[in-house]
Amino acid sequence: MNLLRHISILMILLLIPLSVSAGIIEGRHAYRKGDFAAARHEFESDLHAGATGNYFLAMMYLRGEGLARDDVRGLGLLKISADQGYAAARYHLGKLHLYGHGVKKNRSLALSLLHSAATDDDYRAVVLLKIIRNGSRGERKDQEQVVAGVRQKAHAGKPVAQLTLAFMHLVGDGVAKDRNQELRWYKAASLKNARAGFMLALMYYFGDGVPQNPVEAVRIMRLAAERGDYRAQYYLGTFYYHGVVAQMNRQSAAAWFKKSAEAGYAEAQLVYGMVLLSGDGVGQDRGLAIEWLGKAARQDNSRAKEVIGELLTYRGRPHSTTPVDPLAVRQSDATQSDSQLRLEGKGLILDQGEYGLKFSLPNIYDAYAPQSKLQSRTVLEKLQGATFEIIFRTPD
Repeated sequence: MNLLRHISILMILLLIPLSVSAGIIEGRHAYRKGDFAAARHEFESDLHAGATGNYFLAMMYLRGEGLARDDVRGLGLLKISADQGYAAARYHLGKLHLYGHGVKKNRSLALSLLHSAATDDDYRAVVLLKIIRNGSRGERKDQEQVVAGVRQKAHAGKPVAQLTLAFMHLVGDGVAKDRNQELRWYKAASLKNARAGFMLALMYYFGDGVPQNPVEAVRIMRLAAERGDYRAQYYLGTFYYHGVVAQMNRQSAAAWFKKSAEAGYAEAQLVYGMVLLSGDGVGQDRGLAIEWLGKAARQDNSRAKEVIGELLTYRGRPHSTTPVDPLAVRQSDATQSDSQLRLEGKGLILDQGEYGLKFSLPNIYDAYAPQSKLQSRTVLEKLQGATFEIIFRTPD
């Protein structure tokens, strides 16, 4: 179709399938190896590091790992990460307020932060809260009891304790930093814990602390998805969509996107809306697509807002009887050159007559961030998806 023949919208979701050039995965990998300079560079250079990146940077500042110790900077980043919902940050900040280290001693705030961390499956917080109820014996003794309590439950087969112990071996909290022990406990926890399975699948996919093994990554991701982890459901959909390991299967991809979207994951709602809009792997339904894009937009997903805004603003918008949240609509008069159609890499181009689409799936950036707090918009908005540009076809 001649680009000059119709006024239409071309939405482009840039393709970088399941890979990152900088950020959380590389930062953790460098941190695990003790290459703190590289870890700092990755965490600081990635605009989408979010809660996880802020936590690791905070710990590096507070401990002086690879940079000059700076308690003020470290505490500031730790609070940001805690506010974003990261359980490890809330646990650590809760301890600081409990014992009065670098911050004002505040038992009430400490208990609130620890309860939040415990709810989000940080088993250290569970043990410490029990210790506090029985009477604190001071920070050093309490820490020894926390480590002992987590280890005891991990060896007894409690998945949440195993998941926590794996993380403790990554960051060196009361135990030695040990990648072998970290992997051991992630593997143990993944047998029953969907979150641990999701984490382990990412490690195998990216070769993060283990030899890269996409086949094992897909196997473990599928198990985590079947157990209900909505991030695993979403990324399993991306595996099917891009044909990772097995043959591409857009129908299966759409089915997993839908499961994740129904669980409330904003990125899945965005992508499921896009596949409904294009009929890619699922029957085309423009009205239902607007519904799902609207749900993502109401979770402050900026990409969903832009898609809806462009669809409603320009001629050729899909008909929908579904009311759209006005906050989701953002008008744009941007214009782009036709040369932007020439993109490198794989992608999907569809021409619906009224508008064309070329899109692909988002990246993994903050995959390690909390997943149990669907109401925590500050976390969801940090989970990066793809971006898109608009190109307009001018009339004859």
